Amino acid sequence: MSVKVIIECQLSEVKSELLDDFLTENVPAVKGFAGCQRVSISFDENKTTMLIDEDWQSVEHHKNYMQFIDSNGVLKGLIAFMSAPPRILYFRSYEY
Repeated sequence: MSVKVIIECQLSEVKSELLDDFLTENVPAVKGFAGCQRVSISFDENKTTMLIDEDWQSVEHHKNYMQFIDSNGVLKGLIAFMSAPPRILYFRSYEY
């Protein structure tokens, strides 16, 4: 069963073009990582909150990805754009 991962990020006051460049460079690697099915990124009107919406084959696949970006420095680079630690939520879908 696949899992939806929602990551809510409160952004610090940074130039949005720097964040855009960072995402353009790094999001393709997320999409190519084992178990990733989809990635979508949304911002609120003022670009103070970023919502990363992902579908993964399993929670374990996502956690493996998080370990990978922690070890290669990408996570540290992403967190540099935030004013608080990201909030990561895992959801499973059920049909009724």
